[in-house]
Amino acid sequence: MVLDLIHNAQYKEQIISEYKGNPFIEALPEIISSEEVVSKLANFPPYNKEERQLDNQYRAHLVGRLYDVFQPLAIHLDLESRISRVIRQGYVARNVLDKSFVSNNYRSTAGSFTLLGVSGMGKTTVVNRILSMYPQVIVHSKYKDSPLSRYQVVYLRLECSYDGSIKGLCLSFFSKVDEILGTDYYSRFGSGKLSVDNMLVAMSNIAKSISLGLLVIDEIQNLSKSKSGGADRMLNFFVTLVNTIGLPVLLIGTPEAMGVLQGKFRQARRGSGQGDLVFERLDNDINFKLLVTAIWGYQWTKRPTALTDELIETLYDQSQGIIDITVKLYALAQTKAISSGIETITPELIKQVADESLRLVKPMLNALRTGNVMEIVKYPDIYTGNIDLSYELPNWNRFVIPTTSKPPTVENNEKPVKVRTKKVPPSAENDIRVMVQNKEEDLTAYDILKNHGLIKGFEVI
Repeated sequence: MVLDLIHNAQYKEQIISEYKGNPFIEALPEIISSEEVVSKLANFPPYNKEERQLDNQYRAHLVGRLYDVFQPLAIHLDLESRISRVIRQGYVARNVLDKSFVSNNYRSTAGSFTLLGVSGMGKTTVVNRILSMYPQVIVHSKYKDSPLSRYQVVYLRLECSYDGSIKGLCLSFFSKVDEILGTDYYSRFGSGKLSVDNMLVAMSNIAKSISLGLLVIDEIQNLSKSKSGGADRMLNFFVTLVNTIGLPVLLIGTPEAMGVLQGKFRQARRGSGQGDLVFERLDNDINFKLLVTAIWGYQWTKRPTALTDELIETLYDQSQGIIDITVKLYALAQTKAISSGIETITPELIKQVADESLRLVKPMLNALRTGNVMEIVKYPDIYTGNIDLSYELPNWNRFVIPTTSKPPTVENNEKPVKVRTKKVPPSAENDIRVMVQNKEEDLTAYDILKNHGLIKGFEVI
């Protein structure tokens, strides 16, 4: 049991009527303003300009502080508000003092949403910082002079295993609950004697018994690697958690997860007013300037460099608005300036460091820089061009191959000449129409075309 995570319940007066008289909601921290959210999320490590005079080897180490800087942006405030709402609204129907909840005869008020974003945009980091604003475990013993013995686990964050295994997720759940509450669920339900179906039932019952407020599943794109039918099975289980026991679920992943999120989980999100959130790359606007300004003050070169528009433009061009790469590039440029004796940061130095130290991601950055969609789709972790979380599976009887709305024309000096296109009936095995018509059981059109190597990203037809 992790004692630092456990807090005794302190009940607060609620302004919103639906939240009144509910111990689970009243024990949560107060709903705070955007200004307070910024103050709680932000992290600016200590800095002393006298450190610039230290020897090179010490200053090279100090540059590492840059990775601890966290500058809240507008999208972070949006995410905090959604998480705050989804936790509280999930508890509305699960009032332990309500007879309908005790008798399991209640209507779920839970909603869920999905957070997708380009790799390197800090999705996991910001979610962890937001969750840290809540006590993870609240102990209830007495509510308004009436005894109330209950553990309330406000949130639980799990990572989808690398192979998308359902069993791996269940074992991770049992282990995590044991870690924070000191229980023995892993030894009781994690043995080889139980089937995966029984593990899922146990997981659902435990989630209800510990009054879990929010289940966060990270790296959801790993579901695409699960065995046949495994992804649908796990998503159906999440739907059950939302609709049956009223547990909100937050799924986090890269755009690669779109291939497994186009099915039934949409139905569970339909009742949620939170919508879904996509962390795009930053545009070269006030948000990117805010980020660069926040980290620029942390300089350990002997000759400090003032931030200019040219430096901002160079950083953006070389990072393409990906937060992780922006910070790393600035840190590497400082290290280079210190070790080489230049002791100042220039656009040329930033470009040099990018060429030398970002070779692995350079093809991806070049694709983003050119805007060539055919190149960008080669990297599903960064391509968000066709994200549509309201997508429904196609009607097989209506499936058509996309065509242009008008016949193509060839321009000459006189007038357009229509090009007649002869219709060819489907026959060859590599004909896309044959592939779709001869679909295998439980495979979507997306899966069929991807298996034949005709889809490189996750475009929705």
